[in-house]
Amino acid sequence: MYEISIVIPVRDEEKNIDEIIKRISSTLEGIQKTFEIVFVTDINKDNTVGLLSEYSQKHPNVKTIKLSNSFGQHVAVMAGLDHCRGNYIVIMDGDLQDLPEDIPLLYNKIIEGYDIVYAVKEKKNDSLFRNFTSWAFNTLMSSLSDIKIDSNSSMFRIISRKALDEITRFREYEPSLTYIFSFINLPTTTVPVRSGARQQGETKYSFFRLVNFAIASLLSFSRKPLRMISSFGFIVSMFSFLYFAVVLYQYFVMEIEILGWATIIAITTFIGGIQLLSIGVIGEYIGRIYMQTKNRPLYIVEKRLGNFDKE
Repeated sequence: MYEISIVIPVRDEEKNIDEIIKRISSTLEGIQKTFEIVFVTDINKDNTVGLLSEYSQKHPNVKTIKLSNSFGQHVAVMAGLDHCRGNYIVIMDGDLQDLPEDIPLLYNKIIEGYDIVYAVKEKKNDSLFRNFTSWAFNTLMSSLSDIKIDSNSSMFRIISRKALDEITRFREYEPSLTYIFSFINLPTTTVPVRSGARQQGETKYSFFRLVNFAIASLLSFSRKPLRMISSFGFIVSMFSFLYFAVVLYQYFVMEIEILGWATIIAITTFIGGIQLLSIGVIGEYIGRIYMQTKNRPLYIVEKRLGNFDKE
């Protein structure tokens, strides 16, 4: 059993692997804590797997889980959580924007009696556009979701073994760990940390991938879109009833001939668009139910590299 496990999902991070291992090792050896580093990867275009294989052979506390397909970052983290053995588990990205030197800050806080400690970055080193879209995304999701999340929090965090046991009970389709951590509602606090800069490579999250992740997260933990459709349908129906009453009054009382072809076409196309949007939202929910009822495995491990059998 290790005191600290570090779970790191990586893809095409060959140029960052060496530095992140050295910095984590130096930091945790400095506070004299036993640790393991569990990398989780899937399909890479570079030599990430080969490099991790070399480290796994040379260093017994460096381990790698190679997934057979691209199941997504949060599923990769779940795979790492399933395999780690530490009393406390750190989750961080592999691009060095989460600084290994800040791990002791998280550890010192969680041993005060918390189960989850989030790292809140005082200033992010992304572009102004990326920072704004990240803030807008978290704020919007908090307002639409049934669960509140910190707009400044990131994946960088440390959790207790108790929190780990609860998290790994969630085996749902396209899990959103951001919301799951908030949903379990165990004793939680935050620690301000610095934000590192990506040293090598490019971010794997495009704008459209972030949008897809936002939609999946929202549908997993909120029924508000369905309620909004119902409310909007009621409002449109009321306006339609009032408009019909006005038309009848103009025709029978004021004796005004009603033409209104343009109005009819505009209203018809508007209602048609709303109906298609509503069907699409409902279809997303039904699709998630369909995928969940298949009960497929959350991920498939192609191979494990390292000392997993001697824990």
